[in-house]
Amino acid sequence: MNNPDWLIKKIIKMGGTISFYDYMNFALNDPSNGYYGSGKAELGAQGDFVTSPSLSDDFAFFVGKQIEEWLIQLKSNHLCDQKLFVIDFGAGDGSFISGLIKYLFESSNNSLEGVSFVIIEPNKGMIEKQKIKLQEFLGLGIDILWKGLEEIEGNNINGIFIANEVLDALPVERLTFSKGKLCRQAVSIDKKSSRLFFDELPITSELEKSIKLAEIKLGITIPPGDALEGWTTEWHIDNSKWLKGIYEKINNGILLIIDYAKEARNYYGLRNSNGTIISYKNQKTSNNILESPGDSDLTSHICIETLINDAEILGFKNLGTTKQGEALLALGLAERLYEIQKDFKTDLSKALARREALLRLVDPICLGNFKWFVFHKLKEKKSNITSTCLS
Repeated sequence: MNNPDWLIKKIIKMGGTISFYDYMNFALNDPSNGYYGSGKAELGAQGDFVTSPSLSDDFAFFVGKQIEEWLIQLKSNHLCDQKLFVIDFGAGDGSFISGLIKYLFESSNNSLEGVSFVIIEPNKGMIEKQKIKLQEFLGLGIDILWKGLEEIEGNNINGIFIANEVLDALPVERLTFSKGKLCRQAVSIDKKSSRLFFDELPITSELEKSIKLAEIKLGITIPPGDALEGWTTEWHIDNSKWLKGIYEKINNGILLIIDYAKEARNYYGLRNSNGTIISYKNQKTSNNILESPGDSDLTSHICIETLINDAEILGFKNLGTTKQGEALLALGLAERLYEIQKDFKTDLSKALARREALLRLVDPICLGNFKWFVFHKLKEKKSNITSTCLS
């Protein structure tokens, strides 16, 4: 059944019909029952889905190399003579930030000197998992804080913001073409069976304005010409708000976003007639996104051009975009594979497991097709930041 009592009560309280945006927000972020909000999300091979950091520490190792390069540049270019921050959004179970700190801790460049770590995690249930994962480093006195973005003083942060698989889990609006016009997808309750079903609501003025601006700027049409009845897509209404919140906190800094992404011509094309959103549970994907709300993950791809456009409108400089496979190869994945061959030559099973995990990070049909976006905001406009991951 797809009708948990806690969700039904919320929908009834809101009149019996809610936007898909509200449905996704409740299903993922409700503090008592949401997939992330309650802390029930399970990542990794034994969980509901695999993320890059959950495969092994190798992912954090490669990203750590890039973060270290940026930290050195921020210091040596005299852009930052104050404390530097590494800020991680939605840190999952803490695997990524743990691996990143481990890399910097073991680095010969004293990269941890003068660096503080901040985790921005809205879901209390996940914070508990992160603290357990980071207990070793907390015990060593490494400066790790949990804060809300609103707690950070404006134009005050020098450092690096990281968002790995964050934007794909932000609640989205879903737009659907119905009876010759664009509508807002909604979720309602059947009064007899109490089951959830898709419904429609009118487009809000905020949504209409956002869509028209993107159409003008990017030369796209939503829905595309000749769209059939029921054509549906996602609209990431919160991306610009999220980016704005970060931009306002940065003094001198770099933003790295890693996520599923598609080009606009494919994202909003005729063939992509049901959007990109899927549900993850027990390592299986499902298009039935109304099933098991609160007990499964919901995720949608982001649009490359709309994300870049949202960032540039705010003032971010776009340094480049690349596929994860290409980024990791530039950061030394081939050399890492060779090291495994040498280090585990007497333990074939361990060597093969490590090799498989590394190859999944670059496999185009697995995690290798993720996109890396690099933006920066610097007070000195002529300052140059180089990025090995974009080589």
